[in-house]
Amino acid sequence: MRGHKSFVRSAKMYQRGTPRGYEISDKVLLIVTEGEKTEPNYLKALCDRLRLSATDIEIVHPEGTDPLTLVRTAVDLRNKRKNAAKKGFSVEYDEVWVVFDMERPHDERRRLAVQAKALPEASEIKFACSDPCFEYWLLLHEEYTTASFADWKAVVRRLKKHWKDYAKGQQPTHEFLQKVPTAVTHAERCRVHHRNGGGDGNPSTEVDRLVRSMNDSTRPHLRYAIPSE
Repeated sequence: MRGHKSFVRSAKMYQRGTPRGYEISDKVLLIVTEGEKTEPNYLKALCDRLRLSATDIEIVHPEGTDPLTLVRTAVDLRNKRKNAAKKGFSVEYDEVWVVFDMERPHDERRRLAVQAKALPEASEIKFACSDPCFEYWLLLHEEYTTASFADWKAVVRRLKKHWKDYAKGQQPTHEFLQKVPTAVTHAERCRVHHRNGGGDGNPSTEVDRLVRSMNDSTRPHLRYAIPSE
C-alpha cells in the first residue's frame, strides 16, 4: 500500500508542477485554518523549510471561521477525499487538523469550540488550538511565559518586543523558523504548568503538536532536532 501511495503522490506532484527538490512524504495532512493569512503563511513557510509540497500538506481556509464550521469543513473534505481514494483517484488523508483561536475569556467562541470537539464525526480530527490566539505560538519562539493575556492584541504587543515590525499575516523569516524547536519545548512546558498548577489554559497552544507531525512527515535529514515529548 505504501508503494501505491508513493506512486499516486508522485503523479500528483508532477501534475501540479511541484518545485524540484521537494520531498515526497509518506504522510498526507489536511489543515483547516481559521486565519486567512497568519496561520497559512506560517505553515507554508514551515513546509518550505521542511521541503514538503502542497500535495502532502494541504492548507485550507474556509469562508466560515467559527469552530463548528471549521470542523464540519474538515469532515466534509476528509469524506470527499475518502471517496476519491476508493475510486483510485487519490489517497486518504493520514491526519486532518483544525487550527483556531479561543480568543477572549468567556467568549461565545469557547462554547462553540467545546461543541465542535464533541461532534461524533470529529472523533478522528486533531486540534491545534491556541488560547488566546496563534500569536502566542509565535511568541514562544522568542520567550517562555505563562502570564495570562486579555486578548490577541495583548499577545501582539508582547510579540512586538521581539518582532518589532510584526503585522498579521507577515511571513516568518528563516531565522525565526530556526527557533521552532524552542517554541515546541516552551509549548509543552506551558501545558505542564497548567496541568500541575490547575491553570485555566490561558495562555497555551497545541500548534506544537501539529508542527511535530509536519516535522515527522519529511525526510530525517530535513527534520528539526526536537526532543521527544
